[in-house]
Amino acid sequence: MENGINFTPLYWGVPSFYAGPPIRDSKQQAETGVPMAGLIAGAGTSGMAWHLFSIAPWSLAEHPDKLLLNIFEFFDTHPDVPYVVLMSDDSAGTRDGIRAKGDTKMLQDGYYIPDMPDTTVAFVLARRERVDFLRPAIWDDPGNKFVQEQFRAMYYQLMESLAKPDKELGADFPPIPRQPTVAEWLTAAAAFAQRPDIRGVGLHTFDKLNPWENRPPRDWKPTPWFPIPWNREQMETFDRLPSFGFVHRPVFVKFADEEGKPVTRRDARQKIFNAGWQQALQTLPEAERGKGPARIVAGTGNQPEQLLMLEGLLHDYASQGGPEIDSGKSAQFINTDLRLGNTGAATWFMQMAIGVMGSYRDGGASAAINLRDSNEASIIFITPPSDAKRQQQDASGDIFRSRVTPAVDPANYAAPSVEAILESSAGQ
Repeated sequence: MENGINFTPLYWGVPSFYAGPPIRDSKQQAETGVPMAGLIAGAGTSGMAWHLFSIAPWSLAEHPDKLLLNIFEFFDTHPDVPYVVLMSDDSAGTRDGIRAKGDTKMLQDGYYIPDMPDTTVAFVLARRERVDFLRPAIWDDPGNKFVQEQFRAMYYQLMESLAKPDKELGADFPPIPRQPTVAEWLTAAAAFAQRPDIRGVGLHTFDKLNPWENRPPRDWKPTPWFPIPWNREQMETFDRLPSFGFVHRPVFVKFADEEGKPVTRRDARQKIFNAGWQQALQTLPEAERGKGPARIVAGTGNQPEQLLMLEGLLHDYASQGGPEIDSGKSAQFINTDLRLGNTGAATWFMQMAIGVMGSYRDGGASAAINLRDSNEASIIFITPPSDAKRQQQDASGDIFRSRVTPAVDPANYAAPSVEAILESSAGQ
């Protein structure tokens, strides 16, 4: 989370989407009116207490892929939102923590390869052009004094007002504040925009309060997500965010007939899948459609029939003039089932992340295809920034490098030298 989101603007109510596995434990089921924050619930304890998250739609399911469609719809519905964050995770440990009573734990003592690896994905999905209307209103706020003492304070007051007792800890423990939902945040932000001391009207004129204090422009016309415009540091932080690539609108292919009944015949399913693939190709820029993807990142949940259908698609696509994708070459085809294992609910988002890295490093479009659900396929294309943009960004070092200190020193996992082993043996 810190690597993916920590370098976004502070003191702004960023919408946060979360995709995770289903909760099997009846005692942990979400209460009515209590949102699922996901990983950002721990932002305050992970060094990100100055990021003001608002909880957007979430999905807890074996196949939460359609949450990405919610994000595209969210951008359409909220035209002044410049970026959102998307997080997804799954693992054996996560599943054990939310398993139903009586279910066997996935993690056991001993030396073995776990059924599920630890998988976490974080995206910052942005519409960069949407900050242009803010640029004429940029203002100086030395040390972020105003946004911290006024705007962030309002956010934490809102969190306190939403506090509820934890049902497991009981009423004897003090209520626990929580992050607001998007609706709760927009209501509070709208009220903040109308405060006389913020607008500098009536008895609360700026010059009477402190003629030397920096404040937002008095003539700013508030929007839902910008009750006040960004200050200079916030805008510069946003402008420094690198461009990793472009995520195109997803396509979901339902293997059902006109009556909604499942399609089971292999040839019929292949026809539906091929048609969905052609639909997904239309989401690419016109100049890229003829080229097709340079690589496929896919998973089938180790279902042979699904893998056969995918191979059939690649064969048919090549015979129609598309690129020949060799599933035996890792530069062209990455089977996440074999490379990573069972990444559960986070599978499609992990495939997207691999596609982003592949397209950025080697060029060309990537297609992330999730076939773990035998009833529906998820397809999305990722394209890289321009060559010039990548060269400009790479001049500052590896764009994918870790920017935070790892919890465990990587040197602890370095293979010992022969000399070190001999010295250790001699000491014993």
